[in-house]
Amino acid sequence: MSAGMVTVGTWRDDAASMGSVLHALDDLRCRDHRGAVRTSFLTLLVVGDAAIEVDDVFDTVHGLGEHQPSRVVALRLLPGDEHRLAARVGVHLLPRGNQCLGIDDVALELSGEVTAHLDSVVEPLTLPDLPVVVWCRTDHPDPDDPLLQTADHLIVDSALAGGRAGLGQLQRLRRRVQVSDFAWLRLLPLRRQLAMVARRPGVRPVLDHVSAATVGGTALERSLLAGWLADRLPGVAIDEDDRSGGPSIVLATGEVEVTVTQADATVTASVVQGDGPAWESTIGALPATTEALLASALLQLRPDPVFDGALATAARRSDGG
Repeated sequence: MSAGMVTVGTWRDDAASMGSVLHALDDLRCRDHRGAVRTSFLTLLVVGDAAIEVDDVFDTVHGLGEHQPSRVVALRLLPGDEHRLAARVGVHLLPRGNQCLGIDDVALELSGEVTAHLDSVVEPLTLPDLPVVVWCRTDHPDPDDPLLQTADHLIVDSALAGGRAGLGQLQRLRRRVQVSDFAWLRLLPLRRQLAMVARRPGVRPVLDHVSAATVGGTALERSLLAGWLADRLPGVAIDEDDRSGGPSIVLATGEVEVTVTQADATVTASVVQGDGPAWESTIGALPATTEALLASALLQLRPDPVFDGALATAARRSDGG
């Protein structure tokens, strides 16, 4: 939990109704006079199967401090046809000067027919006139999932949702809603380092005449990087090196070769021209924790044409198009 956060109260019921959940929220929010002074951000809906650890979800979100959503609704979907709606509610305040950030946690454990109508379950829990972000912790949702009707933005992690094989479905989802992908955000240090190299004197003209490119990493990383490069280097053949470790890019033209590789905590770039000495630069990269990735996604809830182009091209390449 964030430093300084105060828990106003909690409530739980293993046989709840949505009416009782909403009543509990209203009751708890009225218990502290500071609850009347609130700064709102968004509603975050977190969806997972029986393996989801709700407390881990809340701990991750609370770690975002003043950037955390005003309300977090965690949906734990259980198998089986027996109706179940268990609920847990917590209301917290995070003081910031003369104001308080109001933080509401709602955990719902559901099974049975109700899981087919999650949109009607969560709609009363979304804060009015604020963005609604759906975070699918494991699988990509179906593009026709009614829950997406409530969403302004979708957060996924393709590394946990089919990898390269799931990019086609992710592209179909993108046609319906704005998407952020943790797998793409993990590649940001690599892409930034390449951009930095491109600004070096004499390198930019070289990159305007790339004749060959190679990407490395996992199959998913290679697909996303290849999609990104193909979208920016039309007509250039892009090979994949499945023997490399972390994600990497090699661009070649004539006698010049530019290489960027990403490890857990560092990104290294090098430029080699003919038989001359290599130029090399290594920078640190912050660990791509779930908390850091979520913060990055929530702070960039806007269209990302670079990702859109990379995803569309990666999906076509993965489908053999």
